[in-house]
Amino acid sequence: MQEQKNNLLKRMHKSTYFYPLVIVLGFCLAVLVALYILSAPSLYQMKEGDISLRTIYAPYDFAYPTTIDEEKTEKVRKDFEDKVLPVYNIDSSVEEKAFARLDRFFENIKEVQNNTSLNNKEKLEILKTKIDFTISDKNLARLVESKDLEAIEKVSKDALENIFLVGIIDSGEKANLISSNAESILIRNDQFKMEREIKTKELVDQKEAQKIVQDTLARLMPKDGFTRSTIYDVIKDDITRNVSFDEKETLAGKAKARDKVPPIYKKETVKKNELIIEKGARLTKYDIAKLNQVTRVQAVVNRTAYMCGLIILLLGLVLISSIYLTMFEKRLIRLPKHIFLIGINAFLAILVSLFIIQSQVSTYLIPLAGIAMILVLLFNVSTAFVVSLAVSLYIGIIAGGRLDLSFVLFVGSALGIWVVRGARRRSQIFFAGFAVSLINFFSIVGIGLLNNLGKEDMVREGLYGIANGIIASFIVIGLLPLFEYVFNLITNITLLELSDLSNPILKELTIKAPGTYHHSILVGNLAEEACDGIGANSLLARVGAYYHDIGKIGKAEYFVENEMSTSSKHDKLTPSMSALIITNHTKDGMELAKKHKLNNAIVNFISQHHGTSLIYYFYQRAIEKAKSETELKEEEFRYPGPRPQTKEVAIVLLADSVEASSRMLGDPTPARIRGLVQKIINNKFIDGQLDECDLTLKDLHKIAESFVRVLTGIFHTRLEYPEVKPKKERQNASKNKSKQSK
Repeated sequence: MQEQKNNLLKRMHKSTYFYPLVIVLGFCLAVLVALYILSAPSLYQMKEGDISLRTIYAPYDFAYPTTIDEEKTEKVRKDFEDKVLPVYNIDSSVEEKAFARLDRFFENIKEVQNNTSLNNKEKLEILKTKIDFTISDKNLARLVESKDLEAIEKVSKDALENIFLVGIIDSGEKANLISSNAESILIRNDQFKMEREIKTKELVDQKEAQKIVQDTLARLMPKDGFTRSTIYDVIKDDITRNVSFDEKETLAGKAKARDKVPPIYKKETVKKNELIIEKGARLTKYDIAKLNQVTRVQAVVNRTAYMCGLIILLLGLVLISSIYLTMFEKRLIRLPKHIFLIGINAFLAILVSLFIIQSQVSTYLIPLAGIAMILVLLFNVSTAFVVSLAVSLYIGIIAGGRLDLSFVLFVGSALGIWVVRGARRRSQIFFAGFAVSLINFFSIVGIGLLNNLGKEDMVREGLYGIANGIIASFIVIGLLPLFEYVFNLITNITLLELSDLSNPILKELTIKAPGTYHHSILVGNLAEEACDGIGANSLLARVGAYYHDIGKIGKAEYFVENEMSTSSKHDKLTPSMSALIITNHTKDGMELAKKHKLNNAIVNFISQHHGTSLIYYFYQRAIEKAKSETELKEEEFRYPGPRPQTKEVAIVLLADSVEASSRMLGDPTPARIRGLVQKIINNKFIDGQLDECDLTLKDLHKIAESFVRVLTGIFHTRLEYPEVKPKKERQNASKNKSKQSK
């Protein structure tokens, strides 16, 4: 069973449509996620000043907000403000000063203790002059005589530190807090990055702090009352307020609390079936409030049905578009990256439209024409046309059934596609944007006239349409190079840059293989004329022809068009070796193209311009030298291929053979040229070199006519002018003629 599943998965992966199907499903999923997050069932997505396109009645009883209820709003804000706790800060400098005083005090005691030359009375007198607080002589004497001064100092500091951590508030402030019915305050300790809420009744003032210190000392030294009283006498003056009110932080907290409270609106009641707005009426802010209320309620009620409807319509449009592309653009959809790029552009268009629909900006600003122009430049007209049609319809659906919006977006996209198709200059993109702006403006004005829209509103919406076209052109200029680079695609604009004959590869070809360079230029002219005749991309064919033989640069002297002497390099080589050198120029050309990072569209010309053709000359030489024809393998004298996959490459293959063979014509009359061209095309057709491209017999006939026309122009017949003789010879000749006549 597991083996069958694995085989099924392998067959699916090998299927031509597996990856495109995965990409299409991924696109649908991404669109639906964006719709679920950013959209809601919006039957009435209009703004103040719009004209209602239909009469709307209330579907049920509801209340809608009108004006702000200042009294209720202020009351709620006051309630929120009162809930903000007053902020008090612990001042760490109070503790630092107290500890600094204790350090000095105990250092002085230690100093006099160590002075053995003084008696106790003298020591006391010296200490009194150094201390800056009141302490009884009795307790001071105990400290001087104490043998455990370090322990007393430690207990003194611990007692102070503990009470400072609790926080000591001014007794007057505590009384004010209690009288104001404040239940709690917020005490912050910036030193330890801590804050805690303390009930007002639990706050400690100076008297209560002194009592707490005494209790703490009693708990620490229950049996040593003398030492307790001494320590308390030392630190009692340091038990002072270290908590102060932070008015700035308190006011900031209250302001923040007020800001969190949204305005409270007065509400009016609307009964079921009551008229909300008549068709043709201008919407006021109160009408918008009613419609928004209906929308919000229906967004909850109809969310599931709404999303199901969007899924069905999306799948329908994607299915129709996919069928169209499968039938008419088979070569395009074979590459998953093409499907992925189409999906990205369609998704970007829908995503941008969702943001614009949800904002207060006019929906006529949705730049779908930019996406359409990118698709026509990267692919072709039909692909851009079908995608822009499907996306414009879907945007109209998610905008609340806006057929007018779909019309404006599609008409603008269609004109942009027509103007920018085959663009060879970036200026043409800006011209296309200008054309889109004009058609948008007139389309919007036309819709406004149908709906009896005011002049000011028509002009305003029309200006948004003009801005749409301008934005679309900038989108194309910005995104097109990115898509070309990331997806390794090529446009006519890039092709024009590659056609510059000062390109490093072409310059090297000119110097090292001048005959091949001249041959490539002529092949390009032939291919361009033929492509114009059948509607293929003539610029791509011409540029591809310029580069198709760059692989000859390394061994230019082995190719007949570059031979400078009567002898050939192949005279000393075996036919098989000569054939190997000749066939290798496609491989060498691909390596050179990779080195110079040429686009795949150009590389295809290098690898496919001979297809799997037979090198007939060296094959015949090999047959003549071989003992029997069976010893030879014909495939050794054929190019590795592949055969041409596109019309443009196939035309270059034919032009290449025709141009090379035309040089051998001794008397290139039009009839002989026509016979040569027809013979070469027939041979390539019979050999199967054109089997994998889309050329028809009608196309081949037109191509032949184009080749004959160009070659006849190159090898046109010249008049044989008589030789011009010197004047004396002419006079002698006339005299002789006159004598003979006599």
